[in-house]
Amino acid sequence: MTTPDPALGTKSSKRLLAVVGFLVFVEFSSGFLQGYYVPLLDGIRDSLGVSDASIAWFITVQTLTAGVCVPILSKLGDIFGHRRMLRIGIVAVLIGTVLVALAPSYPLVLLGRVLSGPLAVWLPLELAIVHNQIKGETARRAIGMLISALTIGALIGSLAAGLFSSVLPSTVAQLLVPVVIVAISAIFVFTLVPESTVRTSPTIDWLGFILLALFMLALLAGINIVTAQPVAGAVLLVVAVVLIGIFVWWELRAKVPALNMRLLTSNRLWPVYVTSFLFGMVLFGTQSITTTFLAGKPELVGYGFGLSAGVISLTTGANMLLAAVGAAIYSFVARATSLKGVLMIGSAVIALAQLLLIFGHASLVFVVIGIAVAGLGSGLLLGGLPAATTESSPADETGIATGVYNSVKTLGGALAGAVFAVVLGIFVIPEAGASGLGGYITIWAICAGATGICPILLSVIRTPDKGESHDQTAHQGENDNLAEAALPAEEARPGQDTRPGEDTRPTSAV
Repeated sequence: MTTPDPALGTKSSKRLLAVVGFLVFVEFSSGFLQGYYVPLLDGIRDSLGVSDASIAWFITVQTLTAGVCVPILSKLGDIFGHRRMLRIGIVAVLIGTVLVALAPSYPLVLLGRVLSGPLAVWLPLELAIVHNQIKGETARRAIGMLISALTIGALIGSLAAGLFSSVLPSTVAQLLVPVVIVAISAIFVFTLVPESTVRTSPTIDWLGFILLALFMLALLAGINIVTAQPVAGAVLLVVAVVLIGIFVWWELRAKVPALNMRLLTSNRLWPVYVTSFLFGMVLFGTQSITTTFLAGKPELVGYGFGLSAGVISLTTGANMLLAAVGAAIYSFVARATSLKGVLMIGSAVIALAQLLLIFGHASLVFVVIGIAVAGLGSGLLLGGLPAATTESSPADETGIATGVYNSVKTLGGALAGAVFAVVLGIFVIPEAGASGLGGYITIWAICAGATGICPILLSVIRTPDKGESHDQTAHQGENDNLAEAALPAEEARPGQDTRPGEDTRPTSAV
């Protein structure tokens, strides 16, 4: 029996760590872009000479494109290779950022934003690569690093936008900064990131993908316009319901479906997806709510603290930093409890934070604590939810499983944005032109209820039997696994790749 060379194992482990580090930078770049553009919207609007209504499409078209891209590119990653799709996605975003910076007209700028839609699929593809290359506790820590990098990148991107807007002379120069960041990430992905090795069936369910894309477009567009144009929005939402019904009917009968509905609705995954949707409502739906509440002048509207934009940014920055901390430590909490325990703790912490906002809204200290605590709970979910998704999905369906997680989280945020706008409108104070306190309390109550039921939903997750635990799988032969994973895999061709039944790695439950 040959004794493994310890030096080889150490060298392979270091190489694997380097690969994770490159992916961390790529995800940092994703967060940077997401945080960078929003503070510059006024400057972009003025430089292009467009209206406030028109500049809103700068964000909207990217969101709509992302909704279509995420499930499709995630599934194609399972078929043709996750690194290959990541390369395509990063090239598209690079071209998009160049167009946004240099395009002479607003329609071309919007085309650049359309090409930037695949930015949202970077994370699902990276998670699939990590899941394929690394096992056990190491994989969980790697996922936490990716999520932390995304969160910190968004914070630094927002701060960098303010800095570069003051030191760079033109809007074009300011918009070239993301081009540099994405270009560096592209170099990493094309030269240093290994390909995943497991493939699913090469058959593509084109009708299923078309129905799914049309559903996402109709749903997101309907949610976006329903408050401003109720009739058109309602028609689009009805169309979306019809499309999803046809889609599910087709997928249950397709030999090789675009989405494995039986897997997605299993006890291992549906509680995770429902939690992701409800969490998305809180994560994305309350961002502007927090800002307007803190900025409210109590002498005019009866609530708020009249804080300046700079002070508010510090408060929201603390929320994002604690979210990064939560994502970084979720694997350690999971080791002490379980992955299901992390999800239950994270959602309960967010619910408690919403209750603190409801009952302590008159105190700035309580409000800041509530916002910070919500950030910590969000970090636990941001790390734990994708980890639960990857560990509960078959090796050849990791990409689409994480893509669906990302999509349902986004849909939750989009729905919450529309619902919360209606809630604030119901409690509006005409003389002040702003919502009353009742609107904010109602929203916090909705968020508390949404996250408060998540531990109940998560309790039905099917846990592994004895002998199948994640930790046991993780620690057996860990050095050999690291040594194998560190070696860049050859790109496998559909039809000649490892089949799901041939993969020797067990699919662990949550």
